[in-house]
Amino acid sequence: MTTELILGIIAIIEQILPLLTGGSAQSTNTIGTIVTQLQKWLPIIIQEGTALVGPVKNIIAALSANPAALSDQLQKLSEIDAQLDIAFEAAAKDVDPDTAT
Repeated sequence: MTTELILGIIAIIEQILPLLTGGSAQSTNTIGTIVTQLQKWLPIIIQEGTALVGPVKNIIAALSANPAALSDQLQKLSEIDAQLDIAFEAAAKDVDPDTAT
C-alpha cells in the first residue's frame, strides 16, 4: 500500500516537472519542496524496494537538469541519488552474493 501511495505521488510530481521552467521563484520553491519530500521519503523508498527507484531517479535527473534548481538543491539531489545507489547496491549483494566485491 505504501508503495502504491508513493508511486501515485511520484506520478503527480512527474506531471508537474515540465511546468517548472525558467528561474522563477515559484519554480525554485516547488523544486525545494520536492527535494525536501524526497529526503523525507528516502527511508521508505529504500525499504519499499526497486519499484520506486526508477521513478525517483527520473525525478532527480529532471530536477538536476532544471535551470531553476539552486546549488543547495542540486547538492541534496546528488546526496539522495548517492544514497539510493548505495542502498540498492547493498540490497543486490544480499540477493546475489556473486555481486559482492
